[in-house]
Formats: sequence, C-alpha cells, structure tokens
Amino acid sequence: MADVNVKEYVRSLVQRAKAAQKEFERTATDQLTIDKVVRAVGKTIYDHREELAKDACEETKYGTVEMKINKILASTPGQWNVMRGKKSVGYIANLRDEPGVKVMAKPMGVVGCVMPSTNPIVTIGANGMMSIKCRNACIIAPHPSAKHVSLKTVNLIRKEIEALGAPADLIQVIEPEYCSIQATDELLSQCDVNIATGGPGMVKAVYSSGRPGFGVGQGNCQEILCDDYDDLAYMARMIVANRSYDYGVPCVSEQTIHVPAVREGEFLEAMQDAGAYLIEDADKIQKLREVVFPDGEHISRDVVGRSPQVVGGMIGIDVPEDRRILLCKYSGCAQDDVLSKEILFPLARYVTYTDFRGTVAAAVANLEQEGAGHNSCIWTYDEEKIEYAAHMLPVSRFQVNQTPAGIHNGLPSTPTLGCGTWGNNSISENLEWYHLMNTTRVTVTLPNKRGWKDGDWDCFEVCPVTED
Repeated sequence: MADVNVKEYVRSLVQRAKAAQKEFERTATDQLTIDKVVRAVGKTIYDHREELAKDACEETKYGTVEMKINKILASTPGQWNVMRGKKSVGYIANLRDEPGVKVMAKPMGVVGCVMPSTNPIVTIGANGMMSIKCRNACIIAPHPSAKHVSLKTVNLIRKEIEALGAPADLIQVIEPEYCSIQATDELLSQCDVNIATGGPGMVKAVYSSGRPGFGVGQGNCQEILCDDYDDLAYMARMIVANRSYDYGVPCVSEQTIHVPAVREGEFLEAMQDAGAYLIEDADKIQKLREVVFPDGEHISRDVVGRSPQVVGGMIGIDVPEDRRILLCKYSGCAQDDVLSKEILFPLARYVTYTDFRGTVAAAVANLEQEGAGHNSCIWTYDEEKIEYAAHMLPVSRFQVNQTPAGIHNGLPSTPTLGCGTWGNNSISENLEWYHLMNTTRVTVTLPNKRGWKDGDWDCFEVCPVTED
C-alpha cells in the first residue's frame, strides 16, 4: 500500500475525529449527556461480551472465551462505576491549596489509542470511555492480530452512541486493510495525545511521536511471602486464580514468589492443593528455560497465552487437565537466571530465602532487570516489613495481602498501568479519565495574599498563601 494512501487515510480519520470532538464539546454541556455516551461505550461491550470474547479468542489465539468474558464483566462495569457522575465539564473541584482559584474542565482533542493483542476488547472500552468522558474523540490503532474484532467492537459502539445523538466519529478505528505499524505511527503523529497499552515497542512509539502521551511499563511482578502470614490456603488460591487468568497474559500476574525457606513445604502443599503442577526435575526446568527463551533473552511467541498442558507438552510433561498453573523453583535473581524475567503464560516461579532484606534486594534486582514501575505485593501483617518493602521496591502499586492484580482495594480500575520514570512513563499511577482533561484555572485577586517576610529563609514550615 502506497505511503501516500496511508497518510491520506489517517489524515481523513483525524479530520473526522476533530470535527466530531468539536461538535460534542459544543453540544454536550451537561454531565448527564456526556455520561450517557460514556455508558453506551461500556455497556455495548458488556452486552456483546460473549460474541466479542469468542471473536477475540479465535483471532488472537490467546486465552479462553470464558476468561475473556470474565475480563469484560470485571472491566467495563468497573470503569463505569469509576466515572459515572464525576464532573468533567464546567467547573470541577480544585484539589490543590489555591485560594480564589476555580478549575474548569476542557477536552484535550483527539486521543490516539494503541491496543495490545492480549487484551483488545476491554482496552478499547476503557480508552473509549475515558476519552469521551472528557469530551475527546478517540481513534483506535488495533494490533494486527486483533484487527477484525477491533473493527467489530468499534462499529457496535458507533451505532449505539449515534443513537443517543452523539457523533459516531467520537470513536473510530484503523480498518484492517490499513492496519500496520506505518498507519499507527502516522496516527500517533497527528493526534493531540496518545495512549499505549502493550509492549515496550508500542510505548516507545507513543513517546517518540512528538505528541504528549501516556504509556505502560512491562510487568514482572514480585510476590513476597513473610513468615507471619497465616492463611496460606487462601493465598495459594488467589495466586493460582490470578496466574491462570486469561492463561497468564495479564501484566499483573505474579512472576517470582519469594518464600521463607522454613515455609517451603507448606507453601508447596498449599499451591498444589490450589491447582498448581510442581515441576521438580532439573532437566525439565532447564528444558523450560530453553523453550520459553530460545535465544536466552526473548520470550517465544509459541508459549504466550498457552495453557499449562500445552507448554507442559513442549517440555515432555503430561500435565493433568485439573492443573491450572505450572510451578517451579529457581535460585539467584535478575541476570543469574532467565526465569527471573516476565513470562506470559501460567507459570509461577519461586525462590526461598532466610533473610527478608536480602530477598527484597533480590526482588529489586529482578525489577530493575525488567518490570520496574509496575506492581508487586507482600503477604504479611508486619507493618515494618510492609513499609520497608514498599520503600525499596521500584513499583507504582504495592499490594498488601493481595495478589499483584490488587482488585480489592481503593485504586480505580484501569487496563493501562502507568509505571513512572522507572518504566519510561509519564505517570506512576493508574491511567484514568481525568488524565485526558485540559484545565483552565480562573483566578481572582486576593486582598490578603501573603508576601515575603523577614525570616522566611529560616522557616521550614508550610507557608500559607494568605494571611489574616
């Protein structure tokens, strides 16, 4: 396909998006009107979850239909509950200490959204809902392995939002015949702001586009079990459920589990009771390294999103159907063993330790090799250990007595996990709708604004903005 055709095609998408965004900004001046359109994006995916999950599975070859349905059930209602009723038009709350300053919400414009192959449906839903919540338009750049289901998803959404009187072009998608790296790069260079949810290549493309952007970092979640945590059966059930979810492709899956040496036996018993298949043979573990990382560095696409039974067969193990994840032990950390890297199928690895601070240092090394800025977790009731590990680990989210996914806490739901400068990202928190908002600060003169006073250089307390 000629370069000029791709450029013209993308330019036409952006022009239509800009026109739709301006119309929506002009006509959607109350929160209810906006939120009805936001709801339609999420509920359309929710209502069509079975067919979209089936299509995504068949096209991408990742995960299972049931798991993808569950992901939609968890994501789209969660996004709606995070956003509904929150002010994103007119004056909004000023959360800073700025007397006499009102904050007015404004759109950013057109949002370019780069999609992952492993999680296309819910990411379209979340990015679309977040964009439209702030009266932006968005254009979806699908992964080539999910281009058809992405087109279907967007077309379903367009029909529903148009029925509400909103412009259908508030959400568009690069069509399959144009879907390519070239088209995505062209889109990123023309949009007002971009989001990348996926691998480091996508994130780099967003931050190299010359436009503002939000990206994610690579996962490599570390999980630390401490000697005082008393419910190993519960912990093991949570680990197996999280690690097996969507056949291990979510970036919030545990990778290395750090286990006190004195608790190794009870840990293994709990994990096997919960559905783990323990690989103990050293030759099989070495074969696993070779199959998963054929060149010693990069993960094989043949294992991504595959079941424990399929990967087990690749290394000569007949894994029973009732086993939900594979489990093996390794020693060392970071560059000492390739098993310390992120692996995208249901395989948990564990190491044993006798020194808590030493294992925290090993977790840090694993993260600094791969996964800095992402998620990790700890199982303990010891506040000093929680604080120490949270202080030392270079992560943006640290979950206590939860898996790294951490869904049962106060953080807002999102498929796009900012990883800060650790992960070459612009934010170190969950990407949410309010990140896609420009603001205007409306100020008035303060008659009692505090000025400079003698002695201020010697004062270390917070300085008030006004004075009596």
